[in-house]
This record gives sequence, C-alpha cells and structure tokens, in this order.
Amino acid sequence: MTKINSEILRPAQERGGTQNLRTYKSKRRLVQTISTILIVVLPFLNILRLDIPTLRFYFFNSALWVDEFYLLFLVIMLILWVIVIFAMLYGRVWCGWMCPQTVLNEMYSWFAKKAKRWLKVPPSTVQSANAAVRRVSFYALMSSAVAIVSLAIGFNLVAYFVDPYRMIQDAATFSLGPITTGCILGIAAVMFADVMFWREKFCTKACPYAMLQSVLTDSKTQIVRYHTERHDECIECKACVRDCIMGIDIRTSPYQTECIHCGDCIDSCTTILSRLKKPLPTLISFSWGEKEAPKVTWYQKLGFVDAKRWAILGLTAAYAVVLVVVIQLRQPLSLSASGDRSTLYHVTDDGRIYNEYAVKISNRSMNDGWFKIGCNHGQAAVEHAPGRRLDSVSGACTIALDENPIFLKSREVKNLKMSIYTNGEKFKPGPNRIEL
Repeated sequence: MTKINSEILRPAQERGGTQNLRTYKSKRRLVQTISTILIVVLPFLNILRLDIPTLRFYFFNSALWVDEFYLLFLVIMLILWVIVIFAMLYGRVWCGWMCPQTVLNEMYSWFAKKAKRWLKVPPSTVQSANAAVRRVSFYALMSSAVAIVSLAIGFNLVAYFVDPYRMIQDAATFSLGPITTGCILGIAAVMFADVMFWREKFCTKACPYAMLQSVLTDSKTQIVRYHTERHDECIECKACVRDCIMGIDIRTSPYQTECIHCGDCIDSCTTILSRLKKPLPTLISFSWGEKEAPKVTWYQKLGFVDAKRWAILGLTAAYAVVLVVVIQLRQPLSLSASGDRSTLYHVTDDGRIYNEYAVKISNRSMNDGWFKIGCNHGQAAVEHAPGRRLDSVSGACTIALDENPIFLKSREVKNLKMSIYTNGEKFKPGPNRIEL
C-alpha cells in the first residue's frame, strides 16, 4: 500500500490549496444557486403557477382557465414527462444538484459549523455551566434561523397556488386569510421538523422520487461509478466515505438509493490521488452506465448516447413546440351568452323582435384591452351606442348594450345585460342562429 502522510488524509473541506480541484462542488454550488433563485421567482413571474382562488393555471405568462382543462392536462403531462426523461438521462442529479431538500441540508450544516465557531461551543465531552449556556445559545440560534427560513419556504410554496403579490399586500396589512395563513404555517412546521431532525433521512427513507429511480432508469443512465477494474490503485484513504454527505461508500455499488450524484466523492478522490501524482487522478467518475465508451463525444456528454434518447428528445421537443403554439394561438377573449328561456321572444310596438341575454365576457390575455361586441345574421351587424336610436336594417341584427366597446383588464371578467333586435326579415321558422 502506498504510504501517505496525515496532510493528504485530512478531510477535503479542511485541506488548503486544492480548491481548483473541487470542480464538481463549485459547479454544484452554482447550479444550486440558480435553481433556488428560479424556484423562488417562478410564481412571481407567472411562469408556472396554479392559482386556486381563480382556477387558472399560468404557464410561461399565459393563463389557462378551468374550462381549458385539455390544455392544462397537456401542460401537466409535459412537465411529468420532462421529469421522467431527466431521471432516465441523469439519474439522481436533480437530488444532488437542484433539489431544495439538499440545499437546505447543506445550508444547515454550513451555518451550524459557523454558529459553533462564533459561539465557541465546546465538544460534548465538556460538561460545565458555561458549556451548557453555549449549547443552549447554539440551539436557540439554529432554531430561530431554521424557523425564519421555514416560514419563507411556506410562503414561497403557497405562492404557487395564490397570487404572491396579493399575499404580500395582505401580510403587510395583517389581513391574510385564515386558510392561506394556515397553509403557510403548516408547511413551515413540516419544513422546520425536516431541517432540524430529518434532513438526509428524508432522502433515503421517504422521498418518492428516490424510490422511483429504479423504474425510471436504464443501463445507460448516468451514475457515479467507482472504477473496480482499477481497484489496486485505491490507497484505502476513505476520503470519499468521509466527505459523502449521505454517509455511504460509493465503492460498494453505484446503485445505492442513498447516492444523490453530488460528485463530492469524485472531488475527494481526485484531490488525494493528485497529491500522490497518479497518472489518472481519480478512481470515481460520472459515467453513462457501467460500460462507458473510452471516447465520449460532446453530445454523448449531454446524455444522448443512443438512438432511443435522440428519438425521445425529438418527440419531446415537437410536443413542447406544438403545445406552445396552440396556447399562443388561443383567442384572447371568452364570450358566453345565455338567453331568457321563459319567453321565446319579445316584440316592440313598432314590430321589431328582440331577445334578452346575460353575457359573460372575460379577457384571457395577459394584457389590458378594449373589446367590441357585434352580431351578424345575413348582413353586416349594426352597432348601437348607448342612448342612441336603434336602427332597423333588413336582415341585420342590432345590439343594445350598456357599454360597447368594453374595457377589460388582464384576466378581468364582466357580466352584462344585452338585447339583440331584428325586424325579422329573412328569418326562417324556428330557431335562427346569430353570430356574436
């Protein structure tokens, strides 16, 4: 066995002068920062949010209403499909690189070390009144910090289902509704218990995504692999075990459910072996299955290592493009009119026929606008401004409406009363269709 000194065997986080070798850790921190920012801002940008009070789903700044369930279903299917494909390509990279649970676990560990250093908390073997006070101060500080973060998480999660700007206004005036408040506090309580007591145990024992990995992956899914064919080069320093945040030995198997593909073990092995000036400074690496090709092209590095993955990529891209086009081509206005069914029709003193309708009009776009209602039967419609005489044109229909054109704010709904008049010429016996 190769002889190594104590400096080489020090934990990776304590070794100096090797930050340039900790490539995966630095990249992971960047990805975690970006993903955390996205999770926080998504509901504020209406990119992905289900607004329960108004029964609307916001997808990339487009509002899908409850009567457009077919589009909502297609969007949800796309999201679920992308999650499945991501797991098939990259395994549990989500867990180690983007999952909020992992971010919280690492934030807690980092802050706990800082807090112990600030408060000079002695080891557990030291028993004294001063040590007890410092330990109590430490737990009080950690509990307060975790409680604040948990409340922020609760607010952010509820913001995916309730207008976040409205929640901020209501919270500022202490008028937040009891249901919204209860949801925020309930989520905060669960997150507090998770961060303070469960942390990694949730990932290994309760996370449904981790349990589905064996179903979603195949023989070419990305894994963190220990090169068993080079086992003789291992110096048994066990730095990969000490630095693993999940507490596993990656050398045992690349398919352990506890492994979250964070890459810390790769950095640890690279650091140790590079100090020994090994020709190949790592025994652990990311690999597309256990039998990775010796030469990997740029597209294979992205996970597209076979025709199956290219076909899935093409189908997913086509599905997404068609869905976006369909959503963008929707009519920005929804109009429904229900007639008074107690009377088939009314007749004025001068012989004109009219029916009364209750009209519901909604602006489904994300912009304010003016909308004009017209009707048509046979010939061009005749518009009627409030307070003006109704014109009688042969074969045409005339609308009497309190306001026309109508100003509607984005996502505003108005209920109006409307009458449609006609002189009855060119009408057939029975119901006659009029286009609004």
